[in-house]
Amino acid sequence: MEHDGWDLPIDDHRPGFSQSWRDGNEVTTYHSRGWDYGARPIIRYRTFHGAFPSYFEVDEELRLYHNLAEDKGRGVLFDFDASGREIEVVRLKENQVEARLRYLRQFQAGTSLHLAVFIDSRRYSKLALADVLADERERVGTDQGIRWRRNVARCDFKNDYATFSRLLCKVVLPPPARERAGIWPFEDDKANEPVRFIIGVDTDGNDVEHTSAPDALANYFGANPDAPQYLTPVHFRREVLAKYFAEPERYEVSDGRLTCLHLWSCQIDNDLESRVVVFLGDLGRDLPYEERLHWRQFNISPEGGISETSFRRSFLAQFADSQSSDLTFRQEYADTSHCWQERHGWALYLAPSAGDSHLLSTVRIPVTNSQAELDEQVGYLTKLLVDFLNEKELASRSGRLDEDAKGITKLELFLQKIGFPERQTFIQLLRNLQALRSAGSAHRKGSAYDKTRAKLGLDPARKADIMKGFLEEAVKGLRALRRHCSGGLEDLRRPEGGRDS
Repeated sequence: MEHDGWDLPIDDHRPGFSQSWRDGNEVTTYHSRGWDYGARPIIRYRTFHGAFPSYFEVDEELRLYHNLAEDKGRGVLFDFDASGREIEVVRLKENQVEARLRYLRQFQAGTSLHLAVFIDSRRYSKLALADVLADERERVGTDQGIRWRRNVARCDFKNDYATFSRLLCKVVLPPPARERAGIWPFEDDKANEPVRFIIGVDTDGNDVEHTSAPDALANYFGANPDAPQYLTPVHFRREVLAKYFAEPERYEVSDGRLTCLHLWSCQIDNDLESRVVVFLGDLGRDLPYEERLHWRQFNISPEGGISETSFRRSFLAQFADSQSSDLTFRQEYADTSHCWQERHGWALYLAPSAGDSHLLSTVRIPVTNSQAELDEQVGYLTKLLVDFLNEKELASRSGRLDEDAKGITKLELFLQKIGFPERQTFIQLLRNLQALRSAGSAHRKGSAYDKTRAKLGLDPARKADIMKGFLEEAVKGLRALRRHCSGGLEDLRRPEGGRDS
């Protein structure tokens, strides 16, 4: 702050050597950061003497400090939130670099470095120097962390202008306290902010709430004896899962667990018909703060207990299969496909393409009474059971088939050939699904859809029950097919494990 000039050139940052004489000997010294000006660049301006376009880049330590990913095409460095969504931290433009202030200040806190901003601004005017007041021709100002000087002088190097001004300025920002470094062991406190959930009702029927912070809960080892138990069930409407079903590339809702990429995972009880239950301590321990806020919106007063499946797994340490028809369908579909491959040596259902890889993990009982969600789920189930049929193998092995026969007919003829006794029931299910999809979600709705729905005896006011019925029929058909493939013997499936420690 003792002088106006910049403390390092904008493009002088390359490693190199210096030479000096010491005791009559020439000494060569290597400088990894270039010349030591007492300051280091956080933004580097790279030039190549016209052989390659110049560009800006960010100091490597800053990138590694926050583990920033780089998209060179967009000129963006980004971090990720707790659910893996991008947070733009630095934008590199042709003549401008922008950084998110919080990340810059955290880097300062961690490195204990001051941040210096240097300004060199020139403006030109047609106003004559004689018309500029004498006390305006040079002005100097200093304050805590700020030094500036502005001069106005005659312009004799631009024909269109009579005067120009130059502003030289330095702004030096001291680092925040080390505790605001933003990385371990100084992570943001927001991640640990408590969120309260409804855990019961009092004698007047009012909701009773308590924080989900694990350190504030009782356990079986004597902690916080007057607080609710860590394993207190917290109840939610099933709509809480809609967000996760909508992004199968990011989230997976499986039997008893919700997972986000490789970032976090939480045990849930999704084996109940109208609710989802999570233990109070798991909400605080396993879900990020933003996710806890999402779940809080769907929190309801407890009604009944947890599912038998969750009770057996969590408290009796027993293996237990799910009872929910959508979770059971996913398991049965996989088991039947495996059994068929083992028995016949070829796949009954083709592997989905990358665009359809999410279907099996997202086919479900609708979490709302929306027609759009029902159409989507009927479409998913029909794709899995009809569109993915291995028609080529079915046709070649059925022995007799018209060239125009559809996939369901090919399957029917093959099942007849192998003597599958439940053939007609299973084939009728597939035709019903195909008809409903064709009349509804695949085309504009009209009288054909209403007739198909009425023919199948479907109640339009209970859309979840419609899908539940289809799933239950599909489970029965697939299970019968699997048993037939295995010669009528029950195969030993690996059930879900008990509660993790």
